[in-house]
Amino acid sequence: MFAVYVFGVPPVADLRARAAALAAAGFTVVDWDPAAIDILPEYGLRAMVHGPTPELAARLAGHPALWGYFYCDEPYPEETFPGIAAAIRQIKAADPVHPVVVNLMSTTGTFLRTFMRVVQPDVLSFDYYQWWWGSDRYFEKLEEFRQEALLGRVPLASCVEANANPTADSGGRARLPDNAEKLRQSLFTNLAYGVTSIQWFPGGLVFAPESGELTPAGRDVAALNAELQTLGPVLGGLQSLDVYHTPPLPRGTRATPTEHWVHASGEEGRAGLVQGMFVDADGVDHMLVVNRDYHAPQSVTVRFQSRWLGLAPWHKPKKCTYAVEVFERATGRWQPITSSSFVGFTFVLGAGDGELFRIRTRVE
Repeated sequence: MFAVYVFGVPPVADLRARAAALAAAGFTVVDWDPAAIDILPEYGLRAMVHGPTPELAARLAGHPALWGYFYCDEPYPEETFPGIAAAIRQIKAADPVHPVVVNLMSTTGTFLRTFMRVVQPDVLSFDYYQWWWGSDRYFEKLEEFRQEALLGRVPLASCVEANANPTADSGGRARLPDNAEKLRQSLFTNLAYGVTSIQWFPGGLVFAPESGELTPAGRDVAALNAELQTLGPVLGGLQSLDVYHTPPLPRGTRATPTEHWVHASGEEGRAGLVQGMFVDADGVDHMLVVNRDYHAPQSVTVRFQSRWLGLAPWHKPKKCTYAVEVFERATGRWQPITSSSFVGFTFVLGAGDGELFRIRTRVE
């Protein structure tokens, strides 16, 4: 299940009004008191329960509105990991089905590898707030966390700031003019890296004080959540294969190999593109292309070539043709791109936006 989660709930005493506000904003997983979990199915919501114990997990294990348990945030140092692992094993013994989430700070290297080895999490969840902390290491962090999630064979969850204003994490609520574009770029670049749980932080910047009404930045979040209602379930069924970038390459990233069968290229002198490659359960290829430039749209060219480039010259080359469809977020349907062929096609990506394509290969 693709999850759209928010840390914190609107400060509304009436639980039904609270649930209605969360559902209207497009969230699917919410922090919730287990004593009131029965009302969530009415609003299409599932609960993230904090402070789990084995006794609580045993009681909630069969509840249809339970998504999982949030155990702790940003544990440090590594010496805390064995105790966390032991506690999670007790919870999992009581409820082996639902995930137990530990959210990590964005420390990588030995710290991250030790966490994965000792804790063996159900989900690899982390936070790196590029608009608050700086974007110079943003893609480097995505690269490293994606790699560890793949090695651990667990889903990847990413926390995204709900307001791009750098003062937002200290209580500021002013919305920047380019907030929507910045949040869009964060969302779609995370998706290109195979993230299947978007965790908006914090709820206090999404909802107005003492109200279920959305802040201006909260309306930007809700608009993106609306797109995830159709896009998320599709992405949740895909396996991440590769992630490539076009120049200028951010730190820790790589360009599409020369012999790769599909290349996406943008405009010279621009911020570049992210090309996420995926495959579904039937072996059909998918590609999510994202505009790293959150200032302006960008023209994109997709070029195809044979999948068998680089084979020894004594092998007979094979000719490939490609049938391409683009996913329409507004309708939830795949639409054919009739201009696609062996050569490729062009399209325009909005500022910070992404497009998902399904590509079927025919070998002649």
